[in-house]
Amino acid sequence: MMNFEHSTSRGPQFSKRIFQRAAIFEVALLLASLFVGISAADDETLKVASPWEPKSLDPIVYQLSVDVSEPLLDVDSEGKLSPMLAQSWDVSEDGRTWTFHLREGVRFHDGTPFNAEAAKLSLERTFRRSAEYSSIKAFPVESVTAPDEYTLVITTSRPFAPLAGYLTKDATEILAASSFDSNDEVVEPIGTGPFKFDSWVPKESMTGIRFDDYWGSKAKVEKVVFLNVPEEKTRESMLRAGEVDIIGTISPALAKKLAEDSDFTVYEQEEMGRVRHLLLNVANPPLDDVLVRQAISMAIDRDLICDSLLEGMDQTASAPFSSNLYWSNDNLETPSYDPEEAMALLEEAGWSDSDNDGIRDKDGEDLKLSLFTYPSRPELPSIAEALKDQLGQVGIDIEITILDDSAVREQAKGGKVDIYLVSVNALLNRDPDTWASYFTTESYYYDCMNYAPDDVADLIEKGRETMDQEARKEIYDQLQERILKDVPVVYLTYYTGISASSSDIQDYELSLIGRHHLENAYKA
Repeated sequence: MMNFEHSTSRGPQFSKRIFQRAAIFEVALLLASLFVGISAADDETLKVASPWEPKSLDPIVYQLSVDVSEPLLDVDSEGKLSPMLAQSWDVSEDGRTWTFHLREGVRFHDGTPFNAEAAKLSLERTFRRSAEYSSIKAFPVESVTAPDEYTLVITTSRPFAPLAGYLTKDATEILAASSFDSNDEVVEPIGTGPFKFDSWVPKESMTGIRFDDYWGSKAKVEKVVFLNVPEEKTRESMLRAGEVDIIGTISPALAKKLAEDSDFTVYEQEEMGRVRHLLLNVANPPLDDVLVRQAISMAIDRDLICDSLLEGMDQTASAPFSSNLYWSNDNLETPSYDPEEAMALLEEAGWSDSDNDGIRDKDGEDLKLSLFTYPSRPELPSIAEALKDQLGQVGIDIEITILDDSAVREQAKGGKVDIYLVSVNALLNRDPDTWASYFTTESYYYDCMNYAPDDVADLIEKGRETMDQEARKEIYDQLQERILKDVPVVYLTYYTGISASSSDIQDYELSLIGRHHLENAYKA
């Protein structure tokens, strides 16, 4: 077992596991030729390679790679809401009026002051455009006002308990008025963060430079560069060749290999709320039969996946929230690995192997299902292969397709996706409404599940409008029980984010939601 090391930064304190041992150093000549001019030798520049493409300059559309802008609220090391640009906040008794007391003395990167009026203009744009983006379209905002220079008031048309959680999301980060053109589009993101925007090459990179007038602790390096490098093997080669300082979103297998080399440091952070799971398309036969869905869940050996593919770094999951999280329902009777019972359920559903070819059939049709996943989480394709083998042992034939996430969802719109293997954060906005919203028709993943019963929708709305936290907990406990019963989702494992750096990088951290924290990072 590997030990955790704790460190401190501008925001939360985050745990990390550090692995350093001696082994053979490898240099990738091919990558050296591909990335001519990308050198990590500059002590004042940190280069990070990750699979995530910097898709936009607008945080509503996509998370900015560089910490340019900041939201009103943040999350502490326990996953609780904490101050950021708002130092404190309170809510009226009717749950409709939220008052935020803003931090004073903060300036945007263009030199203009951050105040309630600036926050109002930025958030009004966010709410105005919210219908375009599923992550924030649930906002029932009625008005945003600035009664004085450092007080911001958001009024909702009905009680909306998740509002504070949503105000930690990238989509609600505050930008200066000079960020937008006359068409409400971002021409340059001008925020209040520790780095200010420098350049963006679509599909390739985003660069930020230190903002010396930052209200918090100043960054220790002059420049940060985030490179989009989809292939894990390429990221590894770049790190070994000294072309980048840090690589993100790596597999447990690569982490183990790098841990044996004293030239590198590996960081682990159990991401709060992220869980790998299968989305089952309940509109597609035979997945419209709950017995088949239950059989799939019981046929999967989660322990074997964790031990053999994930190097023992992750824990098995049968529900969205791990037991250490407040929103966990500890009374759930979760299914265990039981291939014999899985086969009995398939028999009960009418699926038998009539021709002894190893694949179950019914009415002349074989039990074949399409399973889609994506490569940006490098362990997912390997997990897909393990699932193919395990489900094959109970007579279910699985066809695997690897595409990027947007391409999978396009296939789902055409009904071609039976099963979608994903890694999704169920508490991305620090509120269980993140998870609950997946079971609505507005969901990013609705076409992959086609599951949004009216009574489930009623529970979701009730959870949004209930302000008392203990009462909300009871609602989400009920919702978890319903999801476990209907099985539109099969939970597999909780997720540990892993990054690696060259051994000379100091004070680098991974956050609870997998973001790179570079505010205090530097080269020794």
